[in-house]
Amino acid sequence: MRSKAPRRNYQICKRCVMDTSDPWIIFNKEGFCNHCSDFIEKRLPSITNHNGEQNNLIKIFEEIKSQRKKGTTYDVLVGISGGVDSSYALLLAQKAGLKILALHMDNGWDAPIAIKNINKLIGLKGVDYKCEVLDWNNFKKVQRAFIESGLPDIELPTDIAIQSSINRFAIKYNIKTILAGGNISNEGILPSSWMYNPRDSFFAESVIKNYGENLSIFKPIKYGFRDELAHRLFHRIKTLYPLNHINYDKEKAKKELKEEIGWQTPGEKHCESTYTRFCQLIYQPKKNKIDYRRAHLSSDVCMNRCTREYALKELNKDPWSKIDAESDMRFVAYKLNYTVEELNKIIKKSPLWYVDFSNREMILGFAYNTFRLLTGRKKNTNF
Repeated sequence: MRSKAPRRNYQICKRCVMDTSDPWIIFNKEGFCNHCSDFIEKRLPSITNHNGEQNNLIKIFEEIKSQRKKGTTYDVLVGISGGVDSSYALLLAQKAGLKILALHMDNGWDAPIAIKNINKLIGLKGVDYKCEVLDWNNFKKVQRAFIESGLPDIELPTDIAIQSSINRFAIKYNIKTILAGGNISNEGILPSSWMYNPRDSFFAESVIKNYGENLSIFKPIKYGFRDELAHRLFHRIKTLYPLNHINYDKEKAKKELKEEIGWQTPGEKHCESTYTRFCQLIYQPKKNKIDYRRAHLSSDVCMNRCTREYALKELNKDPWSKIDAESDMRFVAYKLNYTVEELNKIIKKSPLWYVDFSNREMILGFAYNTFRLLTGRKKNTNF
């Protein structure tokens, strides 16, 4: 388990653009950080060995189709947000002829473009659609607990709710394979200090209790390690990441989606949700001095998609420079029953990190490492 966040002088990696906004970043004698070193040494080989082909993914999809039983309604479940990654994962599966159940978890923050994109995706042949709408009054209390906690990851309740919805619907419709849009290519660098494990229910509950709310508000979206274990071992549900099996180029994917279904880009990464946009482009930079663009641009540098000089130039611009920050502040404040002044006061309070709350990082780390050892899987995430 990590100790409290250390105080340190500012330092930036000499190879990528990650810096001490991650309190536990480590630099070697050359000034290279652990994030780009891990990405290049451990993750990069697994996503650059496709020679521009999709043969491996085709084999995976064909194997899924070969396991169809008489009366099978769906081969896979795909969670969709309207963003590029999940949209492209669904398009690949649809082109392969899989029977798809598309699921959207509506937490009340969908941007209009995201809704339009979802409507275009579910109009594709072979795609059925379900939408789970969260109880807004209940979920709002959970979000308020996290936004007042001082933590950077105020989107954790949404991440938990997504996993809960996806796995419950997979069980309900007897679907054994979930396709996810997550990918190492664009998300291979994300410090655990910025976003903690959504399956640590003990941690989430400690945040809610610290806020003074009853834990009953968390129950509808709860999805912890024991739930994950039951779904994997008892229900035999597996999650595949198709974008890790191709040379995934986000810009080419956007172009293909536009040509195929008239898909539109929400703008910056994850801006298909107005709350995520607020979180990553306003809240975190101002409160925790975290700029999510650092992680994405560092991945781009490691993948030779841009130079370090270009990344540094981009980071000289404010994260909120391309959005209407004042409008987003008013909208978020209104939806969460704050005034803009109250929301600004929350942002100005001293930041905290996940280690400042009770958690089971050590126990879960041991459990995940044991599972990887027994199954021969590599560690591609922080958890």
